Amino acid sequence: MKKNKDIQIRIDENKIQRNGVSIPVSELSIGNKKIGQILQLDEKKYQAFLGEEDLGTVRKFDDAVEKVILQWNLTTD
Repeated sequence: MKKNKDIQIRIDENKIQRNGVSIPVSELSIGNKKIGQILQLDEKKYQAFLGEEDLGTVRKFDDAVEKVILQWNLTTD
């Protein structure tokens, strides 16, 4: 049986330019490796990415973080 271990995930806040508009983006990293990004499209809409893969949009930031981590776990096992 595989034992679960705690992993520290860092979230860095930045902004990117898209079509001339500044969009808040959160970059998720484990150690020095960036695992995903979350773009805040508006007050209640977040778009999650794992690398170049679009994981879809959700209404809560925490749900977007969970989506990135879940997909990252599935691709690293």
